[in-house]
Amino acid sequence: MSKKYLFFIIIFIAIIAVYFLIHSNQEQTKEKNQPAISQSGNRAENKQTSQPQFLGEEGEAVDLVDGQVNIIADMLNDNLARYYHTKLPNGKIIYFFVVKDRSGVYRAAANACQVCYDARMGFRQEGDFMVCNTCGNKYPLEKIATKKGSCNPGPINPDLEVRDGRIFIKQSDLEQVSNFF
Repeated sequence: MSKKYLFFIIIFIAIIAVYFLIHSNQEQTKEKNQPAISQSGNRAENKQTSQPQFLGEEGEAVDLVDGQVNIIADMLNDNLARYYHTKLPNGKIIYFFVVKDRSGVYRAAANACQVCYDARMGFRQEGDFMVCNTCGNKYPLEKIATKKGSCNPGPINPDLEVRDGRIFIKQSDLEQVSNFF
């Protein structure tokens, strides 16, 4: 066997080993965060029994009122992401964040990576970037909610409506990212 083929076989085996190592680590994290089983055999009460547990920043609960949620805009003047969650009429809980970028644009995105969402780990902010807690990829605040697909936060809205000092996010926009939860 030539050295060239041997090299490719070793690389292929290494890639498979890394994949299984990462997958095994994610499964262990999920198992650690499962609710305890009570003596009756039922899992302890969870926020949403039909929805797997979210392991990232859940944030503040906000209610849907007249088909939208609203958030006080002044809370975002420090350019720090704020995390929220809301329950859709179908019972699904959506976790999301809202941030004001340096140019003054308010943006909202799912607190879930479009590729890594199964890990249920969400994002954290580091300076002017949102960082995936699973894969570590960084996304500039100015790009939040501008791309569908790929490894970035699920887009809700790249330019939110602001009226009377409040930011409004439509239920229909939140429903578009429900598949990440």
